[in-house]
Amino acid sequence: MRVLRKGGKFTDSRIRFYSKKAIVFSILGVFVVLFSLYGNSPQIGLVAVAILVVLFKINLRRWQSWNRGKMGESAVTRALCGLPDEYVLLNDLMLPDGKGNVDHLVIGPSGLFVIETKNYSGNVKCDRDDWFVNGQKIRSLSRQAKRNAMAIRANLEKVFVEQQSRIPFVNALIVFTSRRGRLNLNQPTVPVLRSFELARFIRNHESNDRRTEGFSSELTRSIVHHLHLLQQKPDDLLWQKSAPASVHGEVGRLKSRNAGSDLAQRMSRRLTGR
Repeated sequence: MRVLRKGGKFTDSRIRFYSKKAIVFSILGVFVVLFSLYGNSPQIGLVAVAILVVLFKINLRRWQSWNRGKMGESAVTRALCGLPDEYVLLNDLMLPDGKGNVDHLVIGPSGLFVIETKNYSGNVKCDRDDWFVNGQKIRSLSRQAKRNAMAIRANLEKVFVEQQSRIPFVNALIVFTSRRGRLNLNQPTVPVLRSFELARFIRNHESNDRRTEGFSSELTRSIVHHLHLLQQKPDDLLWQKSAPASVHGEVGRLKSRNAGSDLAQRMSRRLTGR
């Protein structure tokens, strides 16, 4: 398997964001304690310290959560290394609408797979689209995975208008990476896997979608190229005349690999305006 986008930027930005907030609240707490000790308002100081302690704990827990998520995403990348080179992996893709991200996107002979990664270490229960961790209801993981898959599919259909009949259905998957997590699944609406099951599931996936049979390596390269550009400018759906030099170079390489390819030539004309 070829990893064409390492990713991690979105997760790293969240980790830095919550770590900075936790540090700020801890520093403010120290100042408030000093003020209450040497000032004339100890009661106000105690209330302020209590509030800052709560805010510090909230941001610390979120930092820990995102940090565990990063470790989970790395575990999925390692698990996917068992796939053959016909498959490509793109990590940490910003969604076309700029709202959220896709942990992993796998493209290969058996189709397209959007993977939502979780590194929970408690009791995880699923009742169709309802999810619970240690008895507490959380945002639906299956609905989130399906929304991400639909967003990717809708964007590809919008860009590759003439190739819609060749773009397969985008499959949504949920993968749990922690060995300490215990799963209780009741009719989940998307496949739910452990990380060690992932590569085998994708490799052996059989789809009723006939478009998978016509999914060529040329179209795979074009989709990867488009998604890379989408990460540079999430609000832009790719086709701008003022493309940067790196884009022109990538189009040139695409054309050289696919000499005589109508699709590559159309991409070149749209990007360069010629």
